[in-house]
Amino acid sequence: MHALLPVLLLASAPAAAAEDLSVTFTEASPVDLIIVENRSTCDLYDFGLQIDLRSSAAGLVFDISEGGAGASVYQPFELLEGREAVRSFAPVRDGDRVASILFGTLEAGQRVIFTVDVDDTSAESAWGQTVIDGAEIAGATIVITTVGEEPSTAFFLPDGRATAKLRGCGPVS
Repeated sequence: MHALLPVLLLASAPAAAAEDLSVTFTEASPVDLIIVENRSTCDLYDFGLQIDLRSSAAGLVFDISEGGAGASVYQPFELLEGREAVRSFAPVRDGDRVASILFGTLEAGQRVIFTVDVDDTSAESAWGQTVIDGAEIAGATIVITTVGEEPSTAFFLPDGRATAKLRGCGPVS
């Protein structure tokens, strides 16, 4: 009887599954891309996204101006695609390690792309400071916040992607 208990509990669990919000870092020299994608089956409304590089494996920084914290090439943090989904984003200064973005509506399947230059501050980088691989961003985090909900945090993995599990789509009332 005890062996059946976990199976019965799983079978009676609610059908609503967690939904995914994926943030992918792509090294695309001379500028890098940050792609935010709603991989769920429902639209996401009024949420904040924080990209926090402070815990990255290589001490990453946003290199947005000439002669600043980064090495050689620089690129401001700018919105490239999906402008209609973004309500605002806080200015990112050279050497910052955190970017904060507020979204209005990010439709199911929609993506938003930002350009920026990310450099590492580690003296042990295999590629130098200007080329970032997935292992160097590993450990950085994303934090998703919505009013009335607990924040959802996810870590970047060595593939350059962080995927947050969000509250599942509920039935429409």
